[in-house]
Amino acid sequence: MAARGTREEGGVGVERVTRAPGAGTVGAPRGRPRSERARAAVLEAAADLLVDGGMDAVTMEAIAARAKVSKATVYKWWPSRAHVMLESFFSRTRETTEVPEGLSLEESLTSLVAALARLVRDTTGGALLGDLIAAAQSDPDIRAALDERWVRPRRQASAGLLRAAVERGELTPGLDVAAAVDQLFAPVYYRLLLGHEPLADDLAATLVRQLLGGLRPPRPPRS
Repeated sequence: MAARGTREEGGVGVERVTRAPGAGTVGAPRGRPRSERARAAVLEAAADLLVDGGMDAVTMEAIAARAKVSKATVYKWWPSRAHVMLESFFSRTRETTEVPEGLSLEESLTSLVAALARLVRDTTGGALLGDLIAAAQSDPDIRAALDERWVRPRRQASAGLLRAAVERGELTPGLDVAAAVDQLFAPVYYRLLLGHEPLADDLAATLVRQLLGGLRPPRPPRS
C-alpha cells in the first residue's frame, strides 16, 4: 500500500510516494526488469536532488548514492551529469509538451505555450530552468543536454502542428517554421530571464493569436 502526497512548494509538482517495507522501487511495477528499475531510480534520484539542492547538488556520486546504484550504472545510460539532470527534469515536465486531441491549431498552440508559462511561473521549475540556461552559456555539456532533452522536444511538438497546418492550407505556404516557433516561445523565456513583464494568464492566447494573424493566408476579396 502506498501513501501519496504532492509537495508543490518543493518542486515541479513533485509527487512523493511512501511505501510499506518490501513494497519495491517507487514507481516500478512488479516484474519490471532490473535494468529498467535502476534507470527509473536514477532519474528519480537526479530529479529529487535537482529540486532539493539545485544544480550543484546533482553530481554523479550523489545520484548513484541516492538511487542505490553504482556510478558505472549511471554512466551506462548518460555521458554526463548534465544529461541525466536534464532527462530527469524533462521526465517530470513531459506533460507540458502534450496536446489533447480534437483541438484547433490555435487551441493546440495556446495549450503548449500556456503549459510552459505555468511551469516557469508557478513551480520551482522556472528557477531551475533559468539556472540551466545560464550554466549552458559556459558549459558545453549542459548546453548539449539542454538542447537534446528540453529545447528540441518542445520545438518538435509545435513545429509539427505548424507544418500540418501549412499542408491543410490554414497557414501561408513557404512558412519559416523555425522562426514561427521562436516567435511563440521566446517571449516566455524572455520574461522568465529578465522579469520585465509578468507571465500573465492571457499571455499564451495573445502570443498565438497575434502570430497566427500574420501567418494565415489573406482572404480572397469579396466580389
